[in-house]
Amino acid sequence: MGSEPTSPNSASLRRFLNPRSIAVIGASDRPGSLGLRTMRNLEGFSGRLYPVSRRLSRIGRHECHGAMADLPEVPDCAILAVPAAAVEDELRACAERGVGGCVVFASGYAELEAPEGAARQARLRAIAAKKGMRLLGPNTTGFASFASGAHAGFAEFPGGLLDGQAGIGLVSQSGALGLALAQAATHGTGLSHVLTCGNSADIDVADLVEFLCDEPDARAIAVTFEGVSSPERLIAAVSKANRRAKPVVICRIGTTSSGAAAVRWHTGTDPNHDYPWDRALDDMGAVIVSRPETLIETTVFLAKTEGFSCPALPRVAILSSSGGSGILAADCATLMGLPLADPGPRTRALLAKELPGFASARNPCDATAQATSDPPMLTRCAEILLSDRAVDALVIPWGKAWDSGQFAALSALASVAGKPICLVWMSQWLEGPGALQVEAEPRLSLFRSMESCMAALGSWPKARRSLGS
Repeated sequence: MGSEPTSPNSASLRRFLNPRSIAVIGASDRPGSLGLRTMRNLEGFSGRLYPVSRRLSRIGRHECHGAMADLPEVPDCAILAVPAAAVEDELRACAERGVGGCVVFASGYAELEAPEGAARQARLRAIAAKKGMRLLGPNTTGFASFASGAHAGFAEFPGGLLDGQAGIGLVSQSGALGLALAQAATHGTGLSHVLTCGNSADIDVADLVEFLCDEPDARAIAVTFEGVSSPERLIAAVSKANRRAKPVVICRIGTTSSGAAAVRWHTGTDPNHDYPWDRALDDMGAVIVSRPETLIETTVFLAKTEGFSCPALPRVAILSSSGGSGILAADCATLMGLPLADPGPRTRALLAKELPGFASARNPCDATAQATSDPPMLTRCAEILLSDRAVDALVIPWGKAWDSGQFAALSALASVAGKPICLVWMSQWLEGPGALQVEAEPRLSLFRSMESCMAALGSWPKARRSLGS
């Protein structure tokens, strides 16, 4: 499969969102200010950072400059941490200097549903477009590209990847919703990027998905949005992601008439309520989820199963240390339309040798509480089940929050077998012992509900069939 030529859109996005230099206009030392919060977020930036302040000579180790014109170089990215009244002048100065793109935090534009707000936003778009400068916002929390530490926003987006971890890129039109989803990183989810676009005067969700298509750290893309200027552009971006073998999982909000009305005063964008979103996205191979809480888990699962052979309908084996949890998993798989695997006689015989006499060497396989006193036994049983040709995926209900020390071994088994192992966190201690360890494993997928696990397994064939088409 030959590589596509880089489009002008992709090139300008790459300069802006993978910057080598950043200016913070309105940089501050005032506690709680957007300028100070942004400066703190950029402490780990690997490029060159230029605070711009008329009041201060230094902020920490950085020398301040009085205006954009005083900077020693033209920055790739400028962050406008200034009030709305000052935005146009500062944006114009950036455009005249040749800045790659600007982040505008300020609100009070098209989301007001008033002619003056729409006019102000149109002026921002015109100022940027005249010089070919990109614009993120207004009314945005910014973006974070964690590989370079380019955390160009005022919100505290946790993120980053451990060595070998499957990373996902998160795109959210809503800054607050994006932050809420990004906090999955606190329990170990690997985030390569968090990109929010707010009112989308220029850069919108479609642009951000297109950008992630060529980002190697983003193995899959999670998207939540409410409105775009052109549905066809988003469909094209999803198609491009598929050609790059990157699954896209989408949670669209504003799907009802009341939600669509709320979209207009939130970001002032068009929800395109009458557009056949589900059919169009489905045709392009996107996985559609209805709830934000399943968006991240599903996307991480698809990232972690990259390269695995996926059947038309995966047959599921269930391995549990609790009979009740195994029954629950069997019920859920059946209700979700997933067949239970039928292990062969050799598999059942091998399981019987590993299990205590009162255990069940069937599917669901009940390893009983013996698995908690002999954790390697559970791993040996997992290996036996994965080696059976009748098994396409293994689900392990994890009965309590604890680190058995077997997570690395289970991840390695999944990698060798080329089959998913999904661990369902049954405990209500959602971030208890073991959770971080599971998330960090490159081939072990963690779910916090049985329904989301089975739904992800059900979406797996469709997502993989569409890739590279």
